[in-house]
Amino acid sequence: MSQFQGEPDKRQEGDIEVSRFRPRYRKLTTEEMALHDLIKTRAEELEELYMQASKDQRYRALATTALEESVMWAIKALTA
Repeated sequence: MSQFQGEPDKRQEGDIEVSRFRPRYRKLTTEEMALHDLIKTRAEELEELYMQASKDQRYRALATTALEESVMWAIKALTA
């Protein structure tokens, strides 16, 4: 496994090993956790709208996949 060569994030505890694959997660602040939850809630709301917007299964699947990817990257950015 290749090891991340950067410096630890200043928000991380000293006992978290630096790795691109994050075997352990850092503790989020109250504000970060609230934002995390809001992103996930809004994503669920958008998914419901996507289901109403199109009867075509392929377009729904493409829209949902793009939304899932977007949420994944947003959460990764938040928790980095």
